[in-house]
Order: sequence, then C-alpha cells, then structure tokens
Amino acid sequence: MKPQWLDRLAWAAALALPVAFASSGPPLGGAPSPGVVASAAQNGPRTVWDGVYTGEQAKRGEDAYKLSCGYCHRDDLAGGFFDDGTGRAPALAGVRAFDSSFSERWSGRSVGEMLTEIGSIMPLDAPGSLTLPVYTDIIAYLLSKNDAPAGPSELPPDIEALGQIRIGPKPAR
Repeated sequence: MKPQWLDRLAWAAALALPVAFASSGPPLGGAPSPGVVASAAQNGPRTVWDGVYTGEQAKRGEDAYKLSCGYCHRDDLAGGFFDDGTGRAPALAGVRAFDSSFSERWSGRSVGEMLTEIGSIMPLDAPGSLTLPVYTDIIAYLLSKNDAPAGPSELPPDIEALGQIRIGPKPAR
C-alpha cells in the first residue's frame, strides 16, 4: 500500500508544479507571502547551486541511499546492469556510460518534480515505501554527489518549497 504522503505529493505536484514554474501565479493556488515575492524579485529563483541542503542531511541521505538504492544504482552511484540481466539502473552522479548525466536528466526541472518522480517509482521493489523526509535526505545526498554545495538550511520535506528550487547546470562564477 502506498503511503498517504505519496498520494498527497502526487496530487500536489499535478496541481502545483505547473503553477510554481510560471512567472506569475502562486504555487498551490495560494498567494505567496510578501517576503517570498520580495526575495524572488531580488535574488531570482533558487537553484540547487544556492546551498539548499546541509552536509548533515546529505550524510543521512547517504546512509538511506546505501540501504535502499545502492544495490541497483551501486554505492558509488555509477549505476549498472541488474543482476538478472533484465535491465539497468542509471548512474546518479556525473557523466556515466548508462543513460544521461544527472544534469542532463534533471536540468530544467524542480527538486519537487525530482522528489515526486523518485518517490513514485523507487525503490524499484517497493515504490513509495520510504518516508518523505528520507526521500528528501536521499535527494540532498544526490545533490552533494553532483557537486551542488551544502548550505546552512536543510532541504525541507515540503513539496511546495521543493517546487521552488530549480535544477540546472552549474553556473559560471
């Protein structure tokens, strides 16, 4: 049985994510707070390159990843063929032989979209079986392994907030 948070997440994503990416219109149909509007106007949209998770959160995510994801995607995130030869798990960090790089796979999407997709299909043998905070920690770990910097605040297990964080190529500094 799917956890209730996954049903709510999929429903919220279907309704909110297209709105969250529009330059006008508030996420989830509610009015954003004036502070959010002012911050976005001053700083532009947040991206994974803005330090959106903590090192401690990435460490928790690494532990959860190794338990729930590492068997198929490998502990080094390199991906590979399944033991039974029926398919392959894509690499989750850097450019690898299978599928695309992390950046190519997720670029132009939000962390909310990433969480929705991962939560609805992974782990392969038990989709949606992890808690929302655990999936969020795993995403923090994936961001860390793809060179996105850690910051002072954790990536929140909140679909609305995650829908506001964009994934894209590393900006030139």
